[in-house]
Amino acid sequence: MAKLKTAFVSTRIPLYYQLENLLREKIISGAFAPGDRLPTESELIQQYKVSRITVRQALAALAEEGLIERRQGKGTFVAERRTRRRTFEGTIHLTGSLDELIEMGLDTEVKLLEMNRVEADQHEAELLQIEPGEPVYRLKRLRYREGKPASLIVGYLPAEIGARFTREELSSGALLQKLETKFGLRLRDAKQQITAELADPYVANLLETRVGAPLLSIERTVYTDEGRPIEYVHTLYRSDLFSYSVYLTRDPEVLARKQRRNLTRIR
Repeated sequence: MAKLKTAFVSTRIPLYYQLENLLREKIISGAFAPGDRLPTESELIQQYKVSRITVRQALAALAEEGLIERRQGKGTFVAERRTRRRTFEGTIHLTGSLDELIEMGLDTEVKLLEMNRVEADQHEAELLQIEPGEPVYRLKRLRYREGKPASLIVGYLPAEIGARFTREELSSGALLQKLETKFGLRLRDAKQQITAELADPYVANLLETRVGAPLLSIERTVYTDEGRPIEYVHTLYRSDLFSYSVYLTRDPEVLARKQRRNLTRIR
């Protein structure tokens, strides 16, 4: 029983999905190297205290993903990696601008779930350039697309900014536009990090998707023209409704044209 509590984080998430992720992590981290033989079904059943159907579902998902391969009469092995990653030390410029973010907010319905004054933790304080424990306003909103919940937005504003918003203002339109029109701020740029997350039971219920569904996770910090961070936001997007495109080119004329266009939009 102790092994079960250690291995699996929640009884509300299907065990086969948790086992699949545990094995995937071991493969990606190198604990199971390409060509290694995985434990047998019986060994996995004994180690993780799960049923045979749970083990088979987890292995089937990994096989479909191409991480493992089953060899008749020999067992299950970690597949050879077709490509090798290398560290990228340059900068990739994405097309788009803050204006496009604002336009997306104007065209979609939003529902305010929560508006609370809280104390900033270490992460939030670092991004907003304040001290941990200082007050901030946490805004939790659900954005819809074609009548379906498409993204969960958890944003943080400095206390002096958040305190002046009403619930009605936060229940419609784009927050970035309101920051400019209500406070006279000029938003210059933003930094963001794009990763992937799995939907936990709470998020899955809000986004009307399954527990463990893949989500596009974007953390963004928006800055004024004076370089002051004015908003930190973490958004989880349903990956079946959203994707993120990157435009890459070596054409200097195209790069210069896009740079001029984006600078004009931001100004």
